[in-house]
Amino acid sequence: MLQTERKIKALILFVLSLLIMGVALLSAEQAEGTTLERKFRQANELYSHGEYEKAIDGYEELLKIAGPSADLYYNLGCAALKAGRLGSAVADFHRAARLRPRDGDIKANLRFVEALTTPENEEEPGEENLLFSFLIRWVLLLTESEIAVMQIVFMLVFAAAATLLAIGLSGALRKTVLAAAGTALVFLLLNSVLLGIHIYRNNYVRQAVVIQANAQALSGPGEDNTRVLVLPEGTLLRIRQQRGGWVLASLPSGRSGWLKGDTLEEI
Repeated sequence: MLQTERKIKALILFVLSLLIMGVALLSAEQAEGTTLERKFRQANELYSHGEYEKAIDGYEELLKIAGPSADLYYNLGCAALKAGRLGSAVADFHRAARLRPRDGDIKANLRFVEALTTPENEEEPGEENLLFSFLIRWVLLLTESEIAVMQIVFMLVFAAAATLLAIGLSGALRKTVLAAAGTALVFLLLNSVLLGIHIYRNNYVRQAVVIQANAQALSGPGEDNTRVLVLPEGTLLRIRQQRGGWVLASLPSGRSGWLKGDTLEEI
């Protein structure tokens, strides 16, 4: 009898401990959320009062605490643009677009800054490159996480249909399930391609933005090399290679050159 009472008391204490821990964690999360909201409002107020450098510091602090956020990157880009940091603004708008590619405000600001940062004598892409660029832009209207969710859904549908077929259905129901399995498999394969493109872009394609006015790109990694390009601040480049403090980067047209690492901000 005494042992039973002890077990009951121990169980009650264990449950109470779990409840106390849960309440403590919930309170901590709420307090953290309140702090982040307060800091976000403060940064927005600094921006609205024209104190753009202080607003930038506030948004960057929030990014360190809360992690990547489309809203924070967008606001940071707007503040950087107002503060005259065109290159940093371009980088932040691109970061925001990766997290929220269909957002109208982000897309509008990207078009605006891109119009200000086109290098002189940059050739227009040919028809093949235009078609490829259009397809890539269409594919990137979805985020990697959205495509990953779609992949799971298609896999579940295919697995369910395959299981039903394995049971031994017959007649019209078998044809319907077979059609569902085939359709799910086709979408699964197509979605796998889309997911592969996103994984490749996010993990293997390194992009950077010029953050210095009239940055000089040289024929090799060193001051004694010949100048091959002069790039305005805000130019979007693809990083090809790094050597010491120098970076080989290329424009969409394929023209490339070596730049000092401190003239670039990687996205």
